[in-house]
Amino acid sequence: MKAAILFLLLIPLTRMIARSQGCVAIRNVAGVSPDLLFDNVKPGDKYIFNVTNRYFEASKSFKGDKSFSDTLVTNKIYTFNLTISRIFDHGWMLSLSVPIAANSRNNGADHKGPLSYPKYTTRAFGLGDIRFTVYKWLLPVSNRKGNIQAGLGIKLATGNYDYQDYFVRNDSTKILAPVDQAIQLGDGGTGITTELSGFYSLNRSIHFYVQGFYLINPRDQNGVSNLKGRNPTAQQITNNTSVMSVPDQYSVRGGVNFKVQRFVLTTGVRYEKVPVNDLIGGNKGFRRAASITSLEPGASYKMKGMLAFIYIGVPVKRNIVLNTQNDMTPAAFADWVLSAGLQFKL
Repeated sequence: MKAAILFLLLIPLTRMIARSQGCVAIRNVAGVSPDLLFDNVKPGDKYIFNVTNRYFEASKSFKGDKSFSDTLVTNKIYTFNLTISRIFDHGWMLSLSVPIAANSRNNGADHKGPLSYPKYTTRAFGLGDIRFTVYKWLLPVSNRKGNIQAGLGIKLATGNYDYQDYFVRNDSTKILAPVDQAIQLGDGGTGITTELSGFYSLNRSIHFYVQGFYLINPRDQNGVSNLKGRNPTAQQITNNTSVMSVPDQYSVRGGVNFKVQRFVLTTGVRYEKVPVNDLIGGNKGFRRAASITSLEPGASYKMKGMLAFIYIGVPVKRNIVLNTQNDMTPAAFADWVLSAGLQFKL
């Protein structure tokens, strides 16, 4: 029974790695699916608290699924995420997730033009998009061999999606304008999140998991310029890409956990995508429609009333869709994504 309960703990821990495995096109969505339970949980325990740190550098640019440069741009994305979860009876749970981000983008094209040197850095820091989610185990909670959990939530547009910094035009001129979509703190959309997770315990040491997540963003465009202070070109006007889109995104993942005394080793695969077309609403505005497939090795260590974990996401296939939505421009992907954190009972 302890192994099965610990497995419940590990499903959302891997989600803490973030919704993105390093493609800047696929934004980090605040939130942890908090279906964690400790093997020493007792009747009356009500709260679980998560602290997660996530960091990656995206410095390898892709056109389609081909890398063509690792020197033109470097995006650095750091997210500190706090999540508190309230456990209720009969398999219900309510979660509040609050992210704080510190992002930067270093290149020359945003400033003096394509292939220009030296490079300059723009930054964004502050609150991200907060998320509320309600979860329900669909089978009795006492079922430790396997179970399915559904989640329905709302993503609020609390992150500043019009964060501005200075862009260098020449040695004497700087222009204050919205930073690139890749490092904005939010997307400007109030979205609906849907989740479905499941696990199966083969024995006390081996457990399988699967999880799906979809963010529905009904808003078409957020009205924020994507031009770094420049005037739109005829192509951008025709393509409706002078302002930023508010896209959907989704992920599907699965894998297996191995328990070795106080350690739990995890290996899994995740597929994520920003689609060309949204489920609800329009598709205008600048969007980096892209997909990424990643491996997810990780390890957790269980202590009394606390669990520490570290994961690294390793992309194995990356693809940016080149179309009029992004004016045929590339996207930056990372070679790894590092996540580490703690979870404990209050």
